[in-house]
Amino acid sequence: MGRVKSVFPEAVNGLSNWIEQNFHEIDSYVTTFKMKDGTLKTIYLNESYLEAIGMIEIAKESLHQSAKDDEFVTK
Repeated sequence: MGRVKSVFPEAVNGLSNWIEQNFHEIDSYVTTFKMKDGTLKTIYLNESYLEAIGMIEIAKESLHQSAKDDEFVTK
């Protein structure tokens, strides 16, 4: 199962630092950002559509489990 990581406080700096620290280990990704104007931007790099969908489902289940375990941290 995937792990959930909250980068708050200092979300932008925390995310940038995490990417820098793990840059050479990242093989593929799917991420969605909510922009200040309220729009959503999804960025991905995957071997296939099925890999991307699988990663999204793992993230979804990980977030559900984090909330169930009272570990979900909001800003």
